Amino acid sequence: MPSDVAQEVFRVLTACRSIELAMAGLYEELAVLHDYDPFIATLWKKTAREEMNHAAQFSLLIETMSDTVSAALTDSATLDRVRRAVENTVEEYRLRPPSVREAMVAAIDFEESMHPLHADRILVFTNSKCKRLLAAMMAADRGHIAAIRSALSKLG
Repeated sequence: MPSDVAQEVFRVLTACRSIELAMAGLYEELAVLHDYDPFIATLWKKTAREEMNHAAQFSLLIETMSDTVSAALTDSATLDRVRRAVENTVEEYRLRPPSVREAMVAAIDFEESMHPLHADRILVFTNSKCKRLLAAMMAADRGHIAAIRSALSKLG
């Protein structure tokens, strides 16, 4: 792979990992803010752990990228803007903690807005097994949304 393409793939993968870490930070902050409700705090903690696992998978992909990824279909600057939006939301929540309902609606919106940016959609893989792994990882994000939606529906 030409070095400029390899550098951009590296930047995109690093940006994807950063988004996962930022989302984990968001969910960890929500767990702290909503620690008065054990069910909700546990939901946020579980989701944060899942996001950390996604970040770890990106770390592995970065290590093996020359064997598995041949191109990126988006640019790292777009992904960096998404990460900054998540980090700004965390800062906003620290200044003005959201209600559980507000946080759930925002989390669902974040997860849904990121769907077009999932790695299985923005990377060209040389290895179909790797693409399937990333597709499975991204399917877990739909699980986040379902769990949060379910908890939101229980709020009434």
